[in-house]
Parts: sequence; structure tokens; C-alpha cells
Amino acid sequence: MRGLGFRSASVARYLLFFLLGAFGKGQSVAITIDDLPYVTGAQVAPNISGVRSSAEIANRKLLTALTAHRVPVTGFVIQKRVESIGSTSGSKILKAWISRGFDLGNHTYSHPDINDLSPEQIEEEILRGEYTVGPLMKAARKRLTFFRFPMNHTGDTKVKHDAIAAFLSQRGYQLATCTIDTSDYLFNDAYSLMLAKNDGAAAQRLRLEYLAYTSQEIDYYAALNKQVLGYEPPQVMLLHDNRLNADVIDQVLQLFEEKHYRFVSLDVAQADAAYRTPETYITKFGPMWGYRWARERNVKVNGSLEQDPPKWILDYGKTSAK
Repeated sequence: MRGLGFRSASVARYLLFFLLGAFGKGQSVAITIDDLPYVTGAQVAPNISGVRSSAEIANRKLLTALTAHRVPVTGFVIQKRVESIGSTSGSKILKAWISRGFDLGNHTYSHPDINDLSPEQIEEEILRGEYTVGPLMKAARKRLTFFRFPMNHTGDTKVKHDAIAAFLSQRGYQLATCTIDTSDYLFNDAYSLMLAKNDGAAAQRLRLEYLAYTSQEIDYYAALNKQVLGYEPPQVMLLHDNRLNADVIDQVLQLFEEKHYRFVSLDVAQADAAYRTPETYITKFGPMWGYRWARERNVKVNGSLEQDPPKWILDYGKTSAK
């Protein structure tokens, strides 16, 4: 029996290596979702009981689709949002993510713009951000591995950048990158207003245009990274835990499948050599990593080729806010 077990393990290992060899060089993407347990539209007045209900429904939709598509997703938690919908409800949502086998990361306590904070204040944000997610991950025998900066602001001065990088390393964190962004929060702001106004026609149009824009951005960043690196590395997709993504997550995942991407975990994606490029770019902005790699490698790219979200969606929010 022992010999049979060894043989079975050897065959399984051989098959794994074969599959990795056969498919490892194809396109792959790690899906990451920020702002757990939930984020509302910026222009919609929050109602705690309503937000709590919306958060539970939205996360149920997200988890169902992610599980169905076998996506090893990583979600990033804002501790203040856990508290804002109630620690019990917020923790329940996070436990649901962990129970599905998904990983969670730290996204600070209050999602501040670190450009406005001192290194000491940023360190406090990181530590307070661990308050709920840390114990939950430990209870599940998982390690709290990843940290993502709010707005991908990694440090607007060298002193701040290097100080926080050192602090994160001391805490055992890896920096969570992202290579594809769809400005989904802008779409969600308008979408939330449309739903609040019962503007079903506009909401349907927005969903379709959001999916079209997402498809366009996937292709744009694939081309950008190929230009900079000479190949397409595993991508890291940035989404947010909001109503819009909850309503269309199945179609978003289908876009990747139709483009022949495999879903991989964040740690697998970031094991690629591209992510070992030293992260030394100092900026007050939060560009995707393709632009950062271009700067590090002195590769000239034309960022103006990236299209903005449709103007009518941006204008809808501005008009409704007046």
C-alpha cells in the first residue's frame, strides 16, 4: 500500500508538472477585490441598516460567482468599514470569504491618502487595519500576507516610501500590486445614483458600457505590459466590493475566460520575475504597475492611448449631485 501511495503521489506530481508546462506560459490573472466588507456610491447618503443589507447581498453574489468560476481571489479589508456596518455583520462577511478558502489582506484602517500622512501615522493605519482581519486569518490558520496601499499611493517622498516599505517588511507583508484597473468606483458612483433614482434604463446602459470598458482595459494593459517587458506577465486585476461589481461579476470573469486567461492566486501571479523589479518609483499618484515598470526600465510609453470612462457616466454623477 505504501508503494502504491508513493506511485500515486509521483503520478500526481508528474501530471501537475505537465500541466504547468503545458499551460504555465499562457495568460493568467489574479483577481483582487478592495474595500471589504463593502463600499457604497460616493453620492448616496448611507443608511446603516440599508448598507448592512446591501453588503450581505453583494458579498453573497460575489462569493457565489468567484466560487463558480474557481477564482482564488484575495480581498482587501478596510477596518473602519467593518466597524461602520457593525463589527458583527462586518466580521460575518469576512468569515464567509475565508470559509470559501479565499485570502484576505490589509487595506489600512480608514483608507486615507498617505500623501497627507507622516510615516508614523501610516504605520498606525497599518496596525489598526489588522484589528479584525488579523485574528480571523489566524483562526483559519492562514497568514496575513498582503498589504495594499489605498489608491496605490506607495509614498510621495523617498523618505516616506522607504520608511513604510521597511515597516511592511518587518511586519512580514508583501506589497499587493495591480496591473489592470477599470476605474470601477467611478462607474459605481453613477450606478448607485441611478438605482436610487430608479433609473433602470440608465443602469442597464451603464452595466453594458462598464463591461465593454473592462474588456478594453484588459486588452490595453496586456499590450502595455508586453511593450514594457517583452511578454505579458500574470496580471493582477483590481476591483472593488461594491454593488456594480456584485451585479456583473459573473460577466467580468467571463471576459477573462473568453480571452483565455487562467485564474491564479495573487502569490502565484507575483512569483513572476516582473514583480521582482525593485519598487522604487516615487510618485504622488497611483499608477498601475505597467507604468511603474516602464519608468524603472526607461521604456517610453504613451499613456494617452488609455481611454477614459465614458463621459456621460461621469457627467451623470456630477449632474445628479447638484
